[in-house]
Amino acid sequence: MKKSRNYFTLALFFLITLLIFSMAACGTRTDNSLNTEQQVSSDTTAAETIAAETTAANSNQVLCKNNRFNPDTLTVSVGTTVTWVNQDGFIHTVTSGTSPSETSGLFDSGNLNGGDTFSFTFDEPGTYDYFCIPHYSFGMIGKVIVTE
Repeated sequence: MKKSRNYFTLALFFLITLLIFSMAACGTRTDNSLNTEQQVSSDTTAAETIAAETTAANSNQVLCKNNRFNPDTLTVSVGTTVTWVNQDGFIHTVTSGTSPSETSGLFDSGNLNGGDTFSFTFDEPGTYDYFCIPHYSFGMIGKVIVTE
């Protein structure tokens, strides 16, 4: 009697496990195909993002997006004005220096809300490090290299 109870428990366990996996499979899409509309929409979004980032880089803009500066290193000529654009829905800063405890005092945007911009003209050649105060610990740092 005890042996048959163990078989029954074991069979019940396997049945429940099979049922759980079957239910999970019902909610999972087994084909990897996308309809044409979804594919085009996805490709368009990626292309638009790349185009916007390329345009930003070519026009001496730095995007603040996803807790990163993009590009994180920008090379410009003396006299160039660089503009940072906050494309996130939360606050960023553009603060000169290498860390919150090592600011250079050359520029500081203050808090930039989503959609806000900050511009600075680089009149001297050199390498200028900067960072975002609230997101420094996430690695939100950048650099402008100014050449003659």
